[in-house]
Amino acid sequence: MGWQHIVPGITLLLVKLTGTSLFLIFIPQIFPRGNFSFIPEENYTELLSTPNLPEARATIATTVQIPQKPPTWERHRGSEFWFTETKEVWLHCRVDCMQWSSDLAIISDRNELEFIQNKTAMGSYFIGLTYTVAQNKWLWIDGTELKNNLFAMRPKAADDECATLAAGELKPVSCHQEHHCICEKNPK
Repeated sequence: MGWQHIVPGITLLLVKLTGTSLFLIFIPQIFPRGNFSFIPEENYTELLSTPNLPEARATIATTVQIPQKPPTWERHRGSEFWFTETKEVWLHCRVDCMQWSSDLAIISDRNELEFIQNKTAMGSYFIGLTYTVAQNKWLWIDGTELKNNLFAMRPKAADDECATLAAGELKPVSCHQEHHCICEKNPK
């Protein structure tokens, strides 16, 4: 057997080994870990711009599961609120709210605060408040600044750039922890 018969076999073997190696290297990116479904009615991908989330100032592709049933909205003084039963990270909470033509809650007065405190006594809920490192202050998702006369904010740790309400207390937390969400919409 001459080299003219062996060289093509070795070349083919090297190509196959290279392809297999690349597949194994990139398999975590092709098939991410976690719960996912291939049923198109239950999942979708949305591009979401997050200018107020401090560590994510770009467009992010986010896959979330659409809730199976419509949320139960609770009316209070011209607004409607949805207190979610599931826990999500802050960004997924915001996407869930937007699916229902709402956004994370902005608490603007003491009456609204008391209403929400009564509903959040048994859990920890994300609201529409984030810490902006560039401005060194807490801002609501509509760009307004947190008023100290309404809340006493606990001191924040390095990674605490989102806020939750738990048992009536405003608490800085990591945006990557999972908590319930409070969505708010103003019916037109």
